[in-house]
Order: sequence, then C-alpha cells, then structure tokens
Amino acid sequence: MFDRFLSALMSRLEALIGIILAVMVVLVFGNVVLRYGFNSGITVSEEISRYLFIWLTFIGAVVAVHEHAHLGVDSLLNALPRKGKLFCVVTSELLMLGATGMLFHGSWQQTEINMATNSPVAQVPLALIYVAGVVASVMMGVLILRNLYHIVFVGATDKDLILSVESEDLAGLEHATRIFLSRPDGRASPPPGSAEPERRK
Repeated sequence: MFDRFLSALMSRLEALIGIILAVMVVLVFGNVVLRYGFNSGITVSEEISRYLFIWLTFIGAVVAVHEHAHLGVDSLLNALPRKGKLFCVVTSELLMLGATGMLFHGSWQQTEINMATNSPVAQVPLALIYVAGVVASVMMGVLILRNLYHIVFVGATDKDLILSVESEDLAGLEHATRIFLSRPDGRASPPPGSAEPERRK
C-alpha cells in the first residue's frame, strides 16, 4: 500500500515538473518576445524562472531517487558477488541518508535566516528557495529508508542492488523498455497522432 502511494506521488511530481517547465518556458520566451518586439517585458520573469528552476531541480532529484535514475558508475559493483553488492548498496544508502540529513539541516537553517528577507523584484520571501531543500531532503530520506527496509528485511532483488545508471541515454532506454513490456499485446506503442495498422482478416 505504501509503495502504491509512493508511485502515485511520484506520478504527480512528474506532472508538477512538466507544469513548472511549461511556466518557465512561457516566462522566459514571453519576456524575450516582449523585450525585442515591443520594448517591454515581464519584470518578475527572471526571478520567478530562477526560483522555479531550483524547485524543478530538487523535485527531479526526488523522482530520480525513487526510480534509481541518478548517474553513477557501477562497474565495480557488477564485478562483486551478491554479498559484496549488498554491503556496497547498504553503505551507499547510509551515506546518502547522511547527505540528505545534512541537506535538511542546512536548508532549514537558511530557511529560518531568510524568512524575513524578500527578493528585490518579485518581493517573495527568499525562504521559499530553501524550503525546496527541506522538502526534497525529507522525501529523499523517506525513499532511502524504504529502500533500506526492503534490502535488509524484505530481501533485495537484482533491481534493488542497482542505485544508478551510467548514462542518461541508458536511463531513457530502460524507461522505454518498461513501457514496451507493459503492453498486454507485446507490441510497441504507435507514434502520437497515428493510428495503428488494421489487422488482416
């Protein structure tokens, strides 16, 4: 049940990333058009885009932890026996948990310090920037603890022993492969806007 909740939450976070990216495109592109075409502009465009980009980065990091999509080198891990892999994965998860703890501590301190400070143009509290670190560190900490629980108490599968990918292209290929295999008929999805070919009778 908790895993289902996490999957639903990650789907909504991915949708939120898309919305943030769309808003950033509108703000930046609209500001460029207004500036060069009408000698005008959106005053808060630069600041808001920068703050949205910070939130987008942290939310993306949370989703990447859930999907084990952070970049890494696993050549040594692949060469080890299963017990060696388990030791390395547990050690890695504990180090990541410590890093998220430090991120939470630093972000919380900066949030308190900048609570009464506003940005020069948009006049929004600068604490909103550092809240992104607080939220992301809490969520990543929960995901890491879940991974540790599965590895130590439930039993680790081969997928649980891979915490990263070696390239972004490989991550995209694995995602496309999962979508392909999830289709009940085993056929690849047609391109958007195109109809599937009719079957011969």
